[in-house]
Amino acid sequence: MPELQGAVSDGIKKNYYSNSMQWSKLKSKVKELLCPELKDRVDFYLTSYRKSHDEADKVWITVDRQKVFSCKHYPYDLAERGAYYEGLSQEEVKELLLSNEIHNPKDFGEAMRNYLSLPIREALQSSNPLIRAFAIIDRRIGKRTIKAMKVSDSEHTLIKKFYNLRCSAS
Repeated sequence: MPELQGAVSDGIKKNYYSNSMQWSKLKSKVKELLCPELKDRVDFYLTSYRKSHDEADKVWITVDRQKVFSCKHYPYDLAERGAYYEGLSQEEVKELLLSNEIHNPKDFGEAMRNYLSLPIREALQSSNPLIRAFAIIDRRIGKRTIKAMKVSDSEHTLIKKFYNLRCSAS
């Protein structure tokens, strides 16, 4: 493996071991797919603390400059460790964190990349709530499809917010 002196290899800013894109390119590609009514209202942010001992990250989404979603390294790490100490398996830990809407910033970047590679209908049916949320605000999804969607109270908060936002913007 090449030496990565000073490089961020966290999978979001730049993953030197794969062909993934840098955050700025990833963000611009996702923003290109936003429906026109939301293009200037929704934004994505990443902060990476490269000088810290573990290069912790924080990712958040804003609508009209108000934070509607965030995921941070430390809360995720603490929740993950706590679940492991409780004796849960790796799969049970993933399910628990997802059900409590605790996301790893690295998973956020991965969800963005997966969303870009999926056909829009598959993204809309994805089991990953982040991918589904991105698909809801995608310009390739029409008003009739949005109106026909059933979004329950048990859905991920971001899915509900983006669904309501998209319905009100149409």
